Amino acid sequence: MQITTINGQPTLLIDRTLTTADAAPPAEVTDGMATITTTPPTPDMRHDAIPLAAIASWRTLLGIDSDEEAVAAILHVRDNGEPAPDPETGENAWTSAYNAIENAINTITAPDDNTPDDPLTAGRNKTRGLLGLPPLPSAATTIASADETDTPTTIALPEGVESTELSNLLAAHADDIVSATDRFIESLTHSDNGKEHV
Repeated sequence: MQITTINGQPTLLIDRTLTTADAAPPAEVTDGMATITTTPPTPDMRHDAIPLAAIASWRTLLGIDSDEEAVAAILHVRDNGEPAPDPETGENAWTSAYNAIENAINTITAPDDNTPDDPLTAGRNKTRGLLGLPPLPSAATTIASADETDTPTTIALPEGVESTELSNLLAAHADDIVSATDRFIESLTHSDNGKEHV
């Protein structure tokens, strides 16, 4: 596991064992929330390349509390895919999260904090559900302990990804992720007559 620069972007590379289901060809890192498979230097392994900007945008869009959990979400979707866009509306899995976060950023009223019916949480939870991720825990609801429920409230890293190593690596690049988060939020900020809504 390492962070390197690919196409001018700081990018997390994670080695994982190839499975028979892994048939994706090597690809290049592109802008946005892409995670790609690159040609690994080790036989029977693959690199998942995740730009740090993707970690920042996934955290923001999905209301994820940690960089590590954002990586887990990205790898989950990388392994399981995204649903096809709605044939009637053209909306994809990300539409509700983008709409909710843009609305929250560009309105004067601050959103409530993870209440199930606030528009930001509802939009995030719709996207999370479409991606096969657990919903956000509600601040208004007491979360049951693990022995009381089988429903996960966090997103686990896949087998073979060492959480302590990942945490330490991401902590060393925390400033890069914070900067990427700021750029992502700024990209969603609308302006009227030259004045930004904050």
